[in-house]
Amino acid sequence: MLKFFRKIRYDFMVKNKTGKPAFAAGRYFKYAIGEIVLVVIGILIALSLNNWNEKMNQGANFDKLIDALENEIIENIDEANYEIKWYRVTQLNASKILTNKISRKQFLEERNLRSLIELNRLDINSDDVSSMVNKQEDFPENYKVLIPHLKNYLKFEKRYNKNQLDYGKQITEYDNFLIKTQPWYASSNAKVLDSIALNKQVDFYLENPIYKNFLSSYIYGYSYSLREMVGIRSASLVILAEIKRVRENFDADDVKKLFSQYNISPYTEQACDDSKVSTNDFNDPSTYLPLMNATNQTKNIQWEDYENNLVKKIQLKPGELTVNPVSKRMHENALIKIFINGECTMKYQAKTNGYLLIQ
Repeated sequence: MLKFFRKIRYDFMVKNKTGKPAFAAGRYFKYAIGEIVLVVIGILIALSLNNWNEKMNQGANFDKLIDALENEIIENIDEANYEIKWYRVTQLNASKILTNKISRKQFLEERNLRSLIELNRLDINSDDVSSMVNKQEDFPENYKVLIPHLKNYLKFEKRYNKNQLDYGKQITEYDNFLIKTQPWYASSNAKVLDSIALNKQVDFYLENPIYKNFLSSYIYGYSYSLREMVGIRSASLVILAEIKRVRENFDADDVKKLFSQYNISPYTEQACDDSKVSTNDFNDPSTYLPLMNATNQTKNIQWEDYENNLVKKIQLKPGELTVNPVSKRMHENALIKIFINGECTMKYQAKTNGYLLIQ
């Protein structure tokens, strides 16, 4: 291209089309100025092409980072779903044991009932989440929506790890108690029990009040880990949905289908004056739920505590997808009311494995 412009400049000079200065030196001076201009233009074009190439490479590299993040998040959602389901089964069995609803026959036949107090934890990987947070200054504009959700995820993970340490100490105390007081403990550790040792172990579960004290304390402590598990899962679902919204233009119905793949369903809308309140088998502690405002209006949301006192309020902007904050936990069966201009327009009831979708 420069060669082309240079030929034009040369033709203008030779054919005296650059004007008629008094001396030939003037024509060469004007030609030299033209050469300088052409060199500057060439440099600017080269810089523009180089910047364009760099942006293209950065975009391709960032897409690879998002691919890795998406895969990590999906794996963590699957793991959280598994552990949350496991805990709820454990919670139900523990409740039956504490109310004497498990028979000797069931204890003898089901090993899981004889090993409820164990250290179970989420096997999650957050390397890509942490890496992306460290690179937040380099995020393209359309992906900056992910930054608060990634930070939120790490906040839930930190709280979960702290709770794991706390209730892990209870398990250590329980194991030490068994080691010092129960002769059958060594055989149970080897997963092999003769009939005498097995029956002594079952006697312990059925009759020893200290065991029930340990079990009650364990379930209570682990319920707080469950709360943070739900938070990790909710934050992960929101991150995944936001990636899909940026990459694949997901709308509210697409997000609903995405969440349903993980057995997470939207709450059922009720009229504000509807007094019906359903109950569930499980009474989860205060927890964290995905919230999505799929309308074009700002929505004011409020919910009640266990005594039906209004204690929490947040605001959702049009199109906003988030998880209710740590300081504003939402308990199981909470009544969630949506307000516009101070008037209740609709109501929902929080349920296990659910989320709020306002359409």
